[in-house]
Amino acid sequence: MDYYNECKLREKGMVIANKKFNNKKFNNKKFNNKRICNKGKSNKEIRNNRTSNKKSFIIVYILIQILVYISFMTIDITQSSLYSASSFLKFSGIILCFLFTILYDSRNCDRKDIHILRLALLFTVISDLFILILDYYLIGLVTFCIVQSLYLIRLGKWRNDLKIGDTAAIILKNFIRNLIITSIVLIILIVIKIKMEWLIIISCYYFISILFNVIDAILLAAKSKHKNKVIFAGSMILFILCDINVGFFNLSDFIFISSKWFTLLYSFSTIAMWMFYLPAQLGISLSGQMNEYGNNM
Repeated sequence: MDYYNECKLREKGMVIANKKFNNKKFNNKKFNNKRICNKGKSNKEIRNNRTSNKKSFIIVYILIQILVYISFMTIDITQSSLYSASSFLKFSGIILCFLFTILYDSRNCDRKDIHILRLALLFTVISDLFILILDYYLIGLVTFCIVQSLYLIRLGKWRNDLKIGDTAAIILKNFIRNLIITSIVLIILIVIKIKMEWLIIISCYYFISILFNVIDAILLAAKSKHKNKVIFAGSMILFILCDINVGFFNLSDFIFISSKWFTLLYSFSTIAMWMFYLPAQLGISLSGQMNEYGNNM
């Protein structure tokens, strides 16, 4: 009898122990599930905070650029003697465009696109250093040709992303197109007896490059309707408007026109160059950040 009772007690003890173990296992499972939920919630909060920080950074950047823009435009319109201050403000605005693309949290952006954009804006800074600050126009124009070549590559990549064609083939075809059209324009200038200089040759290639980049950007924006492509297309339109005014401003160095309208146009172009230029660079710098995955792609 004692042996039988002892076996019963042991069996009962094992049942109780199993119940305790199962309860503990269940409680641990509940705790782990709760911890996973909390972790998920934490990650969501982190993402929300990151998005909020990005938006705040963009707003601060735009406000600073607006302040810079108003400052140098006021100096230019009032024809103040503070020309050096105006040049400093303009150059500072371009540097800010480049720094924005470096400092912005681009983890969710198209990495190749961001690298192309950063390189293009770096050469934009170099171009403005030579043209605006050092007054070496030819070197600045050469580096601006590099800028437009980088945008040509960017547009070729976008066409590939939209399954319109192969990147390398598009880029090569567009480079050849620009060279052929530039050659035709130069032949026409030679025929009408315009004296050829390196500045004219490079200017022709540059203008053909930006003209077709503007056209391609508009066509891609219309086709894709992605926010970054629309912003880039609008910015390129402003860019070429700036260059048209640069052309009018420098026309007097090659052709003398005694006309009241030309004088007014010349006066307007001195202001209009940067009136269009900084907003163009601001938009271009923002176009890379509007290319975030899950947002516009």
